[in-house]
Amino acid sequence: MATDATIPAFVINLDRDVERWQDISSALTRLVIPYERIPAIDAKKRMTLIRRVIRREFHFALANRPMKAGEIGCYLSHIAALKRIVRKNLPMAIIFEDDAAFDERFAQFYRRDLAHFLMTSDIVKFEGIHYAHTSKSGVSLLKGETAQLVVPLKPALGSAAYAVTRKGAVELIRALSVADRPLDHKLVYYDRHGIDFAETQPFLVSQAAYESSIELRNLDAPPLQPVERIRQGLASIGRGTKRIAYVARRLVKRRLLGAKSPSVA
Repeated sequence: MATDATIPAFVINLDRDVERWQDISSALTRLVIPYERIPAIDAKKRMTLIRRVIRREFHFALANRPMKAGEIGCYLSHIAALKRIVRKNLPMAIIFEDDAAFDERFAQFYRRDLAHFLMTSDIVKFEGIHYAHTSKSGVSLLKGETAQLVVPLKPALGSAAYAVTRKGAVELIRALSVADRPLDHKLVYYDRHGIDFAETQPFLVSQAAYESSIELRNLDAPPLQPVERIRQGLASIGRGTKRIAYVARRLVKRRLLGAKSPSVA
């Protein structure tokens, strides 16, 4: 379905990452996508100030560890981008991290599918990283010219490229007020924030091969004690049940109401 919508983009970029900014700004210019830079918060240099001004623990509860400085900077930078969308009263917008790399089909996706997808979901994510605990399939909501819009039962991580309606931005800011896990975990776990969320299949953006600005996460967690293993197993069952109920509600809502206009809070 063709649309005439021009959706602006906001690009999160650290001052020191000049090459990244040159690459992504050049790419967006070629794609004829209007964009604006969001200066990223460099938590590695400003952690003392951040802790003095922002009274939060920044503790990753699930992993039982403090969030790393890079994770905190990323988290706060995305909040800044979302607040810019709300202040400008934009009906919809894209947020990119500066390592976003574009699939050859992205221009067509941007012009033919994205605005239509945002009439169905308040968050549309079109980049992701898969791990053993994520899945590459989902329940289809809508088929576009370049991709399907799906609700995954085990969503991919990553936050390098997603779009929001204004309503989605407002609700996501509210969800991010509790800093208990990295930004991408907060973004994709729709069973916790309850916002209308979906991913594209396939993803139309990937992360370029730059050195990461965020300290590498240790995915090799220490062995769990039996009681903790049981607790996490029960929690996983609970999350699965909530996600199935969420997807069912989305399907019923879509059937009853059809595609909605971009939400404005």
